[in-house]
Amino acid sequence: MASTNWVYIQSEPNLWTVGFYSPDGKWHPDYDWPTKDEAAERVHYLNGGSEKKEDD
Repeated sequence: MASTNWVYIQSEPNLWTVGFYSPDGKWHPDYDWPTKDEAAERVHYLNGGSEKKEDD
C-alpha cells in the first residue's frame, strides 16, 4: 500500500495550502495557512514527524 506524501503549495500571495496529489493527479487540500513555516510544520507532522512543542 502506498503512503500519502503531503506537500504544501502557495495557492495565493499570502496563503499556503497543505494537501496531497492522488495517483490520478487530483489535488486534495487539507488546510490553508497564512505562512510557509506553518504549512511546513503541518506537512512535517502529516508525513510522520513529531508535533512541534510550544516551548521549541
